[in-house]
Amino acid sequence: MTTIGAAIITVGLNPVVVYALPTPVSSSLILQADSDAGGGVITNIDSDSQLSTVNPLSASVSALATSGEASVLSQAKGTATWIDSSQGVVNLTDIGWKTVGVNSGSAALFNGLDWSYEFISDATGFFTLDYDISTSGMDTFGLNGFNFGWSGIEGGAFFSSVTSGTLQRVITAGQTYVINIKNGANISGALDTREAFMDGTFKWKIDTATATVPESDTILGLLAFSVFSVSSLVNYKQKAVRSIASIK
Repeated sequence: MTTIGAAIITVGLNPVVVYALPTPVSSSLILQADSDAGGGVITNIDSDSQLSTVNPLSASVSALATSGEASVLSQAKGTATWIDSSQGVVNLTDIGWKTVGVNSGSAALFNGLDWSYEFISDATGFFTLDYDISTSGMDTFGLNGFNFGWSGIEGGAFFSSVTSGTLQRVITAGQTYVINIKNGANISGALDTREAFMDGTFKWKIDTATATVPESDTILGLLAFSVFSVSSLVNYKQKAVRSIASIK
């Protein structure tokens, strides 16, 4: 009787393997804005980076070029936050330009690295990325979406300027992977007067664990069930003994 109850408890409390988190190697956020209104290129670069930690990163750039009455303002912002080394969110926003009376010029935001993350996988599983990209402005030509870089054998992907969806890649235990998300915004020529911007939100997660440890209420339930099982068997035996005594 006691053996049966103990077995139930043992099953309920049997430890389940829970993998450690991926090991962060490095991460960075590097933005660059280049503007030319016809009198030469003006460049602004901002960056934030770290080694082996998962602190928030942020950067913003703004480059204003003028030539007479003409002007080009190129700008971009970026943030990267981690819940832990296995999941986080990257926001690359306000990527675009404002131009006024430009006969021959350019605006470019694609010369930066944007967001990059290198990690070592603790177990075999999947990298999943949810992406949502939108644009604003009357003429969004030149806001060429984002490129997703992946160092694994499956390679990267391209996300157009107005799209959303989910992407998944396989990861192998012990392997080092590098992720990169980079905008492709650039335009040149007779820009005239225009204003256009692009935003991208990227939620990512690394899934390797296949099971979880039982919750406390589950364990208590198993304990209660095991006690009930032992008590039931004791009562059953007592009733059986009384029945046999009555027959005699």
